[in-house]
Amino acid sequence: MSWVFLIGAGLAEMMAVFWMGKSKGYQIVKWSILSVGTFALSFYLLSRSLETLPLGLAYSIWVGIGAAGGVMLGMLYLNESRDRWRIFFLLLIIGSVIGLKVVA
Repeated sequence: MSWVFLIGAGLAEMMAVFWMGKSKGYQIVKWSILSVGTFALSFYLLSRSLETLPLGLAYSIWVGIGAAGGVMLGMLYLNESRDRWRIFFLLLIIGSVIGLKVVA
């Protein structure tokens, strides 16, 4: 169940960052509320996953899902650059998270 909590926490982190970007510096109330709420959910789910998963592993996967997901959402929905170097480094993040799980 800890892995479900961790993946949920990462997805919530990804959405929270996306809503934060849409909130324009927390000036648009609807997106601001969604951002704060999903950040709270993300921290709660992360804390539940830490009941059995090692901190270093859980935190790095949580950050990786949030960072990679935020970049992908930005490219898909916010017209952010899809430069080949951006995609290359995005793949490095994903590969690093997978590598940490494999060696853990």
